[in-house]
Amino acid sequence: MNQNYNYNSAFLYPKQPTSAHEIAEMAKQRNPIIETDKNIEKCLVENKYQTQTLNETHKIINEKAKIVKQLSQQVKSMEESSNKQYKTGLIISIITGLFAAGSFILALIQIFK
Repeated sequence: MNQNYNYNSAFLYPKQPTSAHEIAEMAKQRNPIIETDKNIEKCLVENKYQTQTLNETHKIINEKAKIVKQLSQQVKSMEESSNKQYKTGLIISIITGLFAAGSFILALIQIFK
């Protein structure tokens, strides 16, 4: 086999190309070691990016959890406050109703005297 056409031997045993044809063929050939290194580097860069994104997402989720917890505490305190206001309003309404009933009874007593 003629070495000019054995492109694998040019790949496996690097040599200086002797013609434009060899240069073109060598440029077309793949170097799996370099491509693997480039792919590993791309994967590492992508993994770092994804890790950073996940870390930022984790921080955001933690902040949201804290906010939701604070909101639930505020809602609970507002609920307790509204329950107290309802009970206070109910007691005042009952007392006002009793005064009104007492005044009505006194008015009726005075009318029939």
